[in-house]
Amino acid sequence: MFLPNLPSDEYWYFIAFLLIITVLPFFSKSKLHITFSVFVLSFLWATAYAKQYILNIEPLIDQTIIVKAKVVSLNTRCASRQNEPYNVQFSILNIENHYVSAPIPISIYWDKSSVPKLGQIWQLTIKTKVVHSYLNQGGFDSQRFAIANRTLLTAKLKSEKLLDENYDVRQNIASNLAKYIDLFPYRGILKALAFGDRSQLEKYQRTIMMQTGVAHLMAISGMHILLVFWMCSFTIKLSMFFVPQRFSYCHTPIVVGWMFAFFYAWLTGLNPPALRAMLALSIWIYLRYKNRHISSWQKINRIIALMLLFDPLMILSESFWLSCYAVVSLIFLYEWIPISKRIQHKKRWYLIRLLHLQFGLTALLLPIQIFVFQGISPVSLLANLIAIPIISLFTFPSILIALVFSCLNYFHLSLWFLYVAEISLEWLFICLELINFSWLNLSSNFYLFSIIGWLMIISLRIGIWRRFNITLVILLMILVTPFFKQQNYKWRLDMLDVGHGLAVVIHDGKSAILYDTGAKWEKSSAVERIIIPFLIWHGLEVKGIIISHQHNDHIGGLTILQHLYPKAWLMSSSTTLRNNFYCKAGNQLNWNNLTFEVLWPNKLVNYAQNEDSCVIKVYDNNFSVLLTGDLERKQEYQLVEKYAQDLASTILQTPHHGSNTSSSYAFLNFVNPAISLASTSRYNAWHLPSNKVIQRYQDLQLDYRVTAKSGQISLFFYGNRWELKTIRSEINPRWYHNWIGRLPNYN
Repeated sequence: MFLPNLPSDEYWYFIAFLLIITVLPFFSKSKLHITFSVFVLSFLWATAYAKQYILNIEPLIDQTIIVKAKVVSLNTRCASRQNEPYNVQFSILNIENHYVSAPIPISIYWDKSSVPKLGQIWQLTIKTKVVHSYLNQGGFDSQRFAIANRTLLTAKLKSEKLLDENYDVRQNIASNLAKYIDLFPYRGILKALAFGDRSQLEKYQRTIMMQTGVAHLMAISGMHILLVFWMCSFTIKLSMFFVPQRFSYCHTPIVVGWMFAFFYAWLTGLNPPALRAMLALSIWIYLRYKNRHISSWQKINRIIALMLLFDPLMILSESFWLSCYAVVSLIFLYEWIPISKRIQHKKRWYLIRLLHLQFGLTALLLPIQIFVFQGISPVSLLANLIAIPIISLFTFPSILIALVFSCLNYFHLSLWFLYVAEISLEWLFICLELINFSWLNLSSNFYLFSIIGWLMIISLRIGIWRRFNITLVILLMILVTPFFKQQNYKWRLDMLDVGHGLAVVIHDGKSAILYDTGAKWEKSSAVERIIIPFLIWHGLEVKGIIISHQHNDHIGGLTILQHLYPKAWLMSSSTTLRNNFYCKAGNQLNWNNLTFEVLWPNKLVNYAQNEDSCVIKVYDNNFSVLLTGDLERKQEYQLVEKYAQDLASTILQTPHHGSNTSSSYAFLNFVNPAISLASTSRYNAWHLPSNKVIQRYQDLQLDYRVTAKSGQISLFFYGNRWELKTIRSEINPRWYHNWIGRLPNYN
């Protein structure tokens, strides 16, 4: 979780050697030796496992190869959407006619008319890549996610040939039911609950479920596995009343229930949450069969240990932490605040139990919700009180029954139960839309305060509030201290890692000015995925937005930002935008002891392009930053003629992402920055920054950083000094954040 780098082979063998000669001889003599040995062995196993995974895929990165691969993901897409590009999970069996020692998972971007199905064998010509995260504070860590889920290796398909058209039984079952599910508007949720395929959820459905805090009900987890187990066990118990006693066995309901639960988990692909739930269920059944009584804490301890032994990389998965944290919270809740036995005999026992569960979990899950999602839903308690009964009593059982009938070829009955599930979802979303006020975004300042739920339960249980009031007050004061912390820097500049585009945030820890907003993509934008999470993480309010020019990679997120921050002023060199200030040479703006001086362009235009980029020099009494957008070489020469030595700046934003059309020798000589910052993506189509531009910086002995390599680049300005930190090297150095594959020439 926290290693900046995986240990080298020499270091790994040195630790193993020390363990053998110093600890293992005394292994059976002391519990301390046993504990220490297990800890070291676990460390060696986990790091070796992670390193082996990286080593297996590293030679394949950025290569064009011919492979023989097996499809390992279900195809449940609608017939009308089969021609749309999507990602298909394969397992590589053969590379260039050489068999691999172990199958290598890979995600391939499929844009061909042919339809791959689970279990089929294909010969593919692919151009491989690796998941390389846009790494920023508060943003989603896709690189860590990919390593945890074995989807680090990706590829673009060049050609394909089907070698074996036979597909898996799972695909046959899914295809038979999917054609009926496709008749319903909520097909995405029905498929998510039936097959564990969440890829077809509509965007508005995802948004509503996330904002109301019920998204966990639509992902296959322990609750769904246990529902299958309970339903099957209960059905078998009822049927045993009609079976002669000599054929009745007390363990039959449990065994059959486990088999059906495993079948359902297998049908959903044995994804990690389902696998965790099956492991927990199996351990519970084993302990019950052996009549061994151990505490709930011992059970969860053994389950987690077995899971991490089986797959050490699981510890990087957020879903793993969410699942384990939720179970630990449940155990803690029912042991520290159990429901009174007198209440259990009341008529409204179920409602009381549900309220007890929801109130308790809402309080206890605050820390991990804020850490993972950077916010909470104010209506999650009410939404779950509505959604849990609907999903567990109507939607999910109906889908399961429809699945069983489809396997028995009673498709008219399957259709009827799918209709019941559809109606239940329709009513659920009507309720969710009525109570969906908004999602409450929270900054990192709330992390410490979020443990208030745990503190309240502990205080109530042991009664410290009666005798130790001052202690509680002191604890509360400690929890709120992050809200009153003072930044030790005067101002700060962050060049965010937005891929091929530009987004610079200048702030003082409370309010911020943005220079460009990154790109807008087909289904999302840099603002939604990167900039807003960063602003929320630091608790920043946007006061102003400066747009360098109107190309998508610089202005793409402007509309969304203006919607979220309607009071923020706008500055640009375009007359078609609703500017509060014009970006024209000679204009000047003061903000928080900083001066924003416009150097270019000399005139306003209707549509601002590269040559019309808004060039601004930001400076205080000691240091300066030159922001250049996508300025071209001709305009650089004009700036040199006009300003000469006045161009000198401490920091330079590399013009035009390091394109060969910019960063002329004359311009760099007069600016003479201590360091230059370029915003690019690893796999940009123009291969920026160009080799020629890099050579210019090296010839002039100018230091430079590239976001593709460094991730978010942060500059901290203190009175008489400044400091640079990158998220991959200084802010959050982790082995899973490293550049994986061959380094380019800007290393």
